[in-house]
Amino acid sequence: MAQVVIELNNLGLEFLDHGWVQNIYQSEFLEFGELPTQYETVAETLCVRSTFEDVMKSVDDWLNSEAESGEEKTWAYLSRQVEHEKVLALLAYYVDIGNKNVTTKNYRNNALLASRVYYKLLSIPGFMAYHIYHSQLFAQSLTCLSFPKAMCDNESSYFNTRELTSEVNSVIRELRPFVLDLRAIIEHLQLNHNDMNFEDILSNLVDVTGGAIVNKLHVDKIELGNLSKVIYEIIDILICDGREPNATAIRLLFKCLLPKLIAASVDTRNANNIVRASYVTYSGLLLSKYSHAALNGYMVLLQHLCYSQDGLERSEVRNARVSLVSGLMSLLPPKAYRKIVKWVLQLSKTYKVPHRQIALELMANLLSNDPEEPRHVPPQDNENNANDGPQGNIVTEDESSQDSEVLPQVPVVAEHDEILEDINAGLFRQRPHTVPHAEILHAVYARVHDVSSTLRTRALLILADCLANPRPHIIRAVKELNGEGEVSRLMAVGARSVCDERAAVRRAGAALVQRLLAAPRDPPQGNDLAILVSLCRDASILVRSSAIGALGELVTEKPSEAVFDAFLSGPMHQLSDPENRIQDQVVTLIHHLLTDRLQKFVSADYVDRVPWMFLAGITRRNMRRHLQKACTMMAKKGNAINHRLVDILSSHLGAVDDERDLQCLVMLTSVARHVDYSNVGFVINYYYKLSDNEENRDVRLLLLTLELIGTWSRYAQDCERTSLRDHLVRRLAAPIDDGCRIPCATLAAHLDPANVLWATDLMQLSESRAIDTGDIDEALRAVDLSLVAPAPPSPELLRLFLNALNDPPPEWSGAMLGSCVAGAGRLCVRARGAAVLVAPALGALLPAAAAPLPARVNALLALTDICIRYTSIVEPLLGCVCECLAVQSPAALRRTAARALTRLLLGGFLRLRTPLYYKYCALLADEDHDVREPAEYYVTCCLTADSIYHHFVDCVIHYNKEDTEKISFDARQLVYDVMLQRLSIVQKLNVQCRLARDVLEHAADLSDEGDEELPPDINAAILDTITLLCGPRMRLPKKPQNAGEAADIDELQERVTTNIVSHKMKRTVAEVLVPAVLRLYSRLRARGGQLAAYLVRIATDLLVDYRQEIEELIENDEDLVERVQQFQETIGQSPTFGNARNLVTTSAPPEPDTPRAPRRRPRQHSAHTPRKRALRI
Repeated sequence: MAQVVIELNNLGLEFLDHGWVQNIYQSEFLEFGELPTQYETVAETLCVRSTFEDVMKSVDDWLNSEAESGEEKTWAYLSRQVEHEKVLALLAYYVDIGNKNVTTKNYRNNALLASRVYYKLLSIPGFMAYHIYHSQLFAQSLTCLSFPKAMCDNESSYFNTRELTSEVNSVIRELRPFVLDLRAIIEHLQLNHNDMNFEDILSNLVDVTGGAIVNKLHVDKIELGNLSKVIYEIIDILICDGREPNATAIRLLFKCLLPKLIAASVDTRNANNIVRASYVTYSGLLLSKYSHAALNGYMVLLQHLCYSQDGLERSEVRNARVSLVSGLMSLLPPKAYRKIVKWVLQLSKTYKVPHRQIALELMANLLSNDPEEPRHVPPQDNENNANDGPQGNIVTEDESSQDSEVLPQVPVVAEHDEILEDINAGLFRQRPHTVPHAEILHAVYARVHDVSSTLRTRALLILADCLANPRPHIIRAVKELNGEGEVSRLMAVGARSVCDERAAVRRAGAALVQRLLAAPRDPPQGNDLAILVSLCRDASILVRSSAIGALGELVTEKPSEAVFDAFLSGPMHQLSDPENRIQDQVVTLIHHLLTDRLQKFVSADYVDRVPWMFLAGITRRNMRRHLQKACTMMAKKGNAINHRLVDILSSHLGAVDDERDLQCLVMLTSVARHVDYSNVGFVINYYYKLSDNEENRDVRLLLLTLELIGTWSRYAQDCERTSLRDHLVRRLAAPIDDGCRIPCATLAAHLDPANVLWATDLMQLSESRAIDTGDIDEALRAVDLSLVAPAPPSPELLRLFLNALNDPPPEWSGAMLGSCVAGAGRLCVRARGAAVLVAPALGALLPAAAAPLPARVNALLALTDICIRYTSIVEPLLGCVCECLAVQSPAALRRTAARALTRLLLGGFLRLRTPLYYKYCALLADEDHDVREPAEYYVTCCLTADSIYHHFVDCVIHYNKEDTEKISFDARQLVYDVMLQRLSIVQKLNVQCRLARDVLEHAADLSDEGDEELPPDINAAILDTITLLCGPRMRLPKKPQNAGEAADIDELQERVTTNIVSHKMKRTVAEVLVPAVLRLYSRLRARGGQLAAYLVRIATDLLVDYRQEIEELIENDEDLVERVQQFQETIGQSPTFGNARNLVTTSAPPEPDTPRAPRRRPRQHSAHTPRKRALRI
């Protein structure tokens, strides 16, 4: 013992100040001051390392030697010779300074040696009686185990990786004797879970087993493994009472593992994969080794991994956390697994978004498990709100240190005999886990109606994946979820989702509808396909792309007439999409469906029917212009339009029937401009066959054939050109009109442009006959030939048509008058002078209700052709054209007018100015689909958002005027809704301000001028304005409320955007909107009625959403404050304005809490949330 005393005195204990030692003891070894000045001189000359080693050696020699007479090897004897308080204070100082300066080798090694010296002192009997063991000092000494990890975290403090690796290896070698000394004394300490700092001790021990440094550096893995092995033995000693495992200690160990697992999942870098794997493996080993003693804590660990919200607003963190929980769940025995599955289903109904997100992802993983044995499941209402659903309690330790929500509780303590019967069979064998797929699908279905758009999107995607799952139990669960109604639940959900305000939800809804329509059942119906067609014109590029891709897959997988009609109604129109990548996507689909699948004709039974169904839809819907544009884009994009395609089509021409021939000619005329094809003999031969047999044949065959020959006529031989021209001239001279006169004349003139005298001769001959006899057929023949004749037509011919238009003969039928209008229009194409004379007569014919329909339709088409060439002539007649869109006009005329105006707007021949703007936008709510569709396409895809923004308020005022065509209230709201879809949030905000100033404030000014009632148009405009301001499309932006939880990324972006752009609206609300509403209400309250009810509606919303802003901006206007108070009393609200509170301080930011500032207690609310709860062991 004497040597021990000598070595301890070599530390210079007599120079340590007693006050310094007492301060350390009083702070419970948590605060350390600088060394006393007197001792610093001793410390400079002291070799700490050798002194500590000598102390340890002397203690070992003393304890291992034979006892001398009268000497006890205990602290009772040693404490008389050594001031042990000074020794412990000095050792604690070296441990603390080493922990604070890990990168400094000297401090680090001194801390390791000081800890070892402390362990040697603990090996002397009597350490508890003389307070040698202190839980805080012992826990601090164990922090030396984290030196390698701390050094890796401070990698920037080292010159290079090689130096860092060398330092880490040296520390690992130093830790080897450290853990052996710790192992030697740990059993004698007899620590249990009730001891102070027991949790910290376990946490420090667990920290070194995570393997965080293995993947970073080339450290000595063998030495590190031996180190971890000893640590695991120490932990086993701590969590066992003798030979029996202590369940409470094991739960504390799992509690220590919890922050390690959370930290490893928050940092999603690949370097942390091995950390998560090591902790998961260790958790599984604990469960396997200690079976039922560890199961309770293991399940609580799983619950809190799901419950912790750290980093869950990021998708990568959520994925890592779900992967972690799923891996840990897979180690559970089957019955415990089912218990935790039920808990996850309950977790999906809690009110916090991150918890529901974790539960939803876990349910998506659970769907891959095997099904449970079939058993009766009582019906449950799975469409509960987020706040519904049973809530239980988690066993917790400190009610003030955890979140305020109460978690659903799994009865992990009860039924141990039932749950644990299969644990001892081994942990890492494959467990046949089973789950109730029907219950899980119902829980996922409930999340489709969640308030969070991220959860709605994810739930829709999970349901869509289930529809594509071929496993029988998933199919049964989906069938059960769909129900037996005419419209399945999932289809109804998909139809609602495509109308969601979030683009991501609409995109997921499109995927769900596509999977439903692709299911192996009856062919898709037109109403279901219309859901995807409507999304092809969505404001979001991603949604449009998704809908187009979905329809493309349906056309490939389930081709039918209805599906092709949907494809042509939706994606085909997006060839004119403003986004180039949408155009490329449509072109790629057309190439895959059409040009890539065409094959040469062998037999009618061996033909791919998809391309011919596509062409049949083109001919049926008269969409040859769209096909031409698609071929043009394919020719620019690649080599899809080539000679091979023409060879394939030529093999089908004349091989099957007229319908196939029509489809071939439509395709050939679309590609002819992009292919130089010299072998045109097959087309000329087909023309001669048609000429020989024209009875009961489709006239379009001859028209398309003539067009195709005209395109490739330059490759025909001279003899073929001459004979074909002669044949066409003879055909023109024949008295029969087959409807192909203009194409025949055009082609004949094109074949021999140097010799067109025949056209002049035939025209003049027909002119003379028409002028002499007044025969309209001869006049039409002359007009048709005048289009190619070099000589102009006679003025008498024009006068003949004008007289017929102004005073048609009474014996003429509607068809004859329509032909006369068409002839007059063709004269206008030839000369501008004729257009100036004829256009007013055509314009006067449009609104004439008594005129025959063919004449009015042809007049509209003629004016369209004139507008393309001479826009200035038609602009004064736009009022007549707009009258064709009136509701009382014939349906055919209205449809023609809508298509004609849209074509002129798309071509840039007209500009959408008022009053045409009002009339055209009113078509958005038309009941006729063929009238509404062109306007929808132009407004949603082509009209600029700035144009809509500038005219929006004017539309609200115009549509409510008495002298305009009446539009119902619902129709007006539909028009506004389509317009608002195109506006950005800033434009919507400015529209709100303009509505408040131009409508409500103007109405308030009018009401102040006199006691008369407001004009009907102003009254109607106010109703529309209030409906818009309170509606879902233009809801006044609310001030974001801090819910105390981490929101998802979409919601955070929305909050930031709303904060930035809503300042202007706040001032408008307080300065314009609130005073205007109060003035109107004070005037109209006594009269009552619908307008007064609407004013109460918007005022209530304003007082709820903007109470603080209104208070701050109108506090100086005493009269206005008094009127607000009176209004609140009138509608039954308690007054919240005036002197009820200090208006200046209520909106000021709270004072920051500083160390010297007085702590203010938070104001207690009556409906306070439960106190926060933590994991209780």
